[in-house]
Amino acid sequence: MRLGFVVNPIAGLGGPLGLKGSDDLPAAVGATGHAAARAARALRGLGSAGTVMTSAGAMGADVLGAAGVAARVVHSGALQSRARDTTDAVRALAAAGCEVIVFVGGDGTARDVMAAAVPVPVLGVPAGVKMHSGVFATSPAAAAAMLADIAAQATLTCVDAEVIDRDGDGSPRLFGMMRVPAMPGRQPAKAMARQGDDARLHGAIAAAAAELATVPLLVVGPGATMLALKQALGAAGTLLGVDVFADGTLVAADVDEGSLWQLCADAAPRLALGVIGGQGFLLGRGNQQISARVLAQTLLPPVVLASAAKLAALPGGRLLVDAGDEATDARLAGHVAVRTGRRQTMMMRVTPA
Repeated sequence: MRLGFVVNPIAGLGGPLGLKGSDDLPAAVGATGHAAARAARALRGLGSAGTVMTSAGAMGADVLGAAGVAARVVHSGALQSRARDTTDAVRALAAAGCEVIVFVGGDGTARDVMAAAVPVPVLGVPAGVKMHSGVFATSPAAAAAMLADIAAQATLTCVDAEVIDRDGDGSPRLFGMMRVPAMPGRQPAKAMARQGDDARLHGAIAAAAAELATVPLLVVGPGATMLALKQALGAAGTLLGVDVFADGTLVAADVDEGSLWQLCADAAPRLALGVIGGQGFLLGRGNQQISARVLAQTLLPPVVLASAAKLAALPGGRLLVDAGDEATDARLAGHVAVRTGRRQTMMMRVTPA
């Protein structure tokens, strides 16, 4: 199997900074950071794959070299990796005969890969801020297992998967479809909200707000359900940001990881989270500000709010965590009571992605 491999070196760097993406960060910021580390974990499954082709420098060759994987460079991008560099790299990999193209990034990177318009299946290694699209493995470890299977197969069965990203107003939108390997380990796309799902959830939000209004320090994650909780606490709140409350009063809005750590370093905060529909992620998707060191300070279990319909539709009936640290993910594993209505809960299993 001839594999193509391309890395967006700035993917995911915006998450801990409280940004909603990483498109405006200089490539030098992420050259040795988040994306490279997650790419390296995915490459553990590559083994002695046939032929690997890649882009020069931080867009592939550096990571492959550090992992001891021999590869042929078929593309050289600009010093600062931008959308056009990813698109050009994918076209070069397809022209060189790659049968599968593995890319490391987020939803913005997936859109850049799709813009290449090549008839080659792809697999995304999740390294961005959001990853709403259905073209990603659930985690770098899952990508490693998929790569091991792909490398061993002579032919590959594929299906179409959604490429989803957020518009300027923060709403998720379907941008198109790409072919992906049909095998376990791939995440579903984020489910779009449906009217009527949240009728009982409003009662759960009101009850949670009354309970949490006296908590000395409360960290509330992003998403529509969490925005409703923030508003029930009497604050405007941010839809896509992580906000911090003290005794029911908003004390910090849309915080980055550094600011959140300073607030939590000398305290043990409560944590409130929503669930990403269709995927089941609690952590690691759009809330990377809540890092492993912050989670080490947090009182567990978190307060989790979601509609019963959203939970019932999750594949495998489980919630996922991908905090970027295996020990932290293992500590979060177990079961959590998700509040679905006033005095109503559903027990859900939490597993590392």
